[in-house]
Amino acid sequence: MPFTSLRARKPKHAKPSKAAPVLAVGGLTASFGAALTTTASAASDDDFARLRMCESGGNYSTNTGNGYYGAYQFDSRTWHGLGYSGLPSQASKGTQDSAAHELQAARGWQPWPACARKLGLGRDGGRDDTIHATRTRSVTIVKTTLSSHAPAWSGHVITTGDVTTARPDVRAWQARMRARGWDIKVDGKFGPRSAHVATRFAAEKRLGTPAGIVDESLWNAAWVVPVS
Repeated sequence: MPFTSLRARKPKHAKPSKAAPVLAVGGLTASFGAALTTTASAASDDDFARLRMCESGGNYSTNTGNGYYGAYQFDSRTWHGLGYSGLPSQASKGTQDSAAHELQAARGWQPWPACARKLGLGRDGGRDDTIHATRTRSVTIVKTTLSSHAPAWSGHVITTGDVTTARPDVRAWQARMRARGWDIKVDGKFGPRSAHVATRFAAEKRLGTPAGIVDESLWNAAWVVPVS
């Protein structure tokens, strides 16, 4: 089963669409592979609460032997691919929530096709922004979603002191920034590259956040401020 196989228990996932647009910049023409993450609605805490109830009855510790675990019914391969250890059903509620937010930020509601259809997730209220935003010569076109609010901030100001241990909140923020088009590794460790992205993002959005950190303002902006 591929890494993207997090799903409801029966239906198969739809694969993310691919395209190869031709872009002309400054008189130069170049073709780029476009990784399109299609999401159609803002993700709210209520959406995730309803998703949990649909997938598992809201039971974070469920393990029924069907190969899917926890409140969001992760399979172990997807869970480990996101950088988490053990089984999803053994992880804390906060860790499972962060993992679900991370995957949804990157792939929308595709990983939960049956429940997404049943609950009407991804059908209205959202906004897709197509951007050229890796800020490198290798351009990735990403569709990301504005949300009415961000996942709850942990209260921890993220700094490069968080480089040695993988943190769920760092991983969720990195995944969101990557979904917005930034060239950033999603590993839960806030190193120099992550700090650089935070600095540039804060400057771009004029947030007033000190360089190299993720505070509450920058955390929220990652989800609710339009891509530019």
